Amino acid sequence: MRTPRIRVQLGTPEQVQADLVVLPGAHAQHRPDGRTVVIPAPRWHMPNGPEYRLADAYREAMLLANARQAHSMVLPAILARGPWPLDQVTRIGLTVLHGTPTTLREVIVVANTPAILERWAEAIARAA
Repeated sequence: MRTPRIRVQLGTPEQVQADLVVLPGAHAQHRPDGRTVVIPAPRWHMPNGPEYRLADAYREAMLLANARQAHSMVLPAILARGPWPLDQVTRIGLTVLHGTPTTLREVIVVANTPAILERWAEAIARAA
């Protein structure tokens, strides 16, 4: 088991080549392409979202990657349904991605806007 390299890029998860593509949704499901899974993802509620549920979503993604012996995984910058404060997303996401033993060599976080890409890039640089 290892700590994966984490990088961020602009786009959508479906556009990125990886062993496993993780998408947030209301219910778990496997897509017919064999590499895409939808995991239950939390919604943020004001004033404080249930942070442990967001961490659980990232843990579930890591467990799926390990179960498949995946070497690469792509997921959206916000692994939740609906908006979530970016400072919480990056802190929780990086904590789980760095702290969970895994078969992954690389995790690609895909941002759908330049602002989200910048926030993730800054968080990854600070964590290095």
